[in-house]
Amino acid sequence: MLAVNLMLSKELIVIKHIYKIIKTSNCMKGVNKKGVSPVVASVLMIMLVMVLATIVFLWARGFIGEQIEKFGKPIDEYCGRVKFDVARYGDELEIVNTGNVDIGSLSIKMTKGGNSEMRDFPLKIDAGASVSGEVDLDMSDTQTPDDIFVYPVLIGNIVGEGRNNIFTCLDAGVKI
Repeated sequence: MLAVNLMLSKELIVIKHIYKIIKTSNCMKGVNKKGVSPVVASVLMIMLVMVLATIVFLWARGFIGEQIEKFGKPIDEYCGRVKFDVARYGDELEIVNTGNVDIGSLSIKMTKGGNSEMRDFPLKIDAGASVSGEVDLDMSDTQTPDDIFVYPVLIGNIVGEGRNNIFTCLDAGVKI
């Protein structure tokens, strides 16, 4: 027991001696032992929160689509008003716009088995008008598609940006 106490006291003396050396050495002089002031800590915390909020906002913005309007209403409301007929004559399509909404262009979806391709038919069709034009209705691998769907594409304004964008009305398609 006495030997253990002597050993502990020797270790304590060594530790005190090391502490004195560190305390009196040049490496610890001029070092302020205080922490960061509360004002600086608050400013750093606010900046950190603002950076994190910006990161979350930019990340979440990708999940929210652009809102497109036509005449001050959401453009998808106008998709229900689009009415048109499509007739196919070989590689020529004749489109008659029987509704009261102008169609900016058409998007053609061709499917064969599990594959599908989309093509644009870039002719504007005013309300009550008809348009015909030639379009390649073969898929890129030169196969004849099993099904062909024609979807109207409307042009509307992006809310808050003042520029136009297209919107494909996938609910108003016609199978030919």
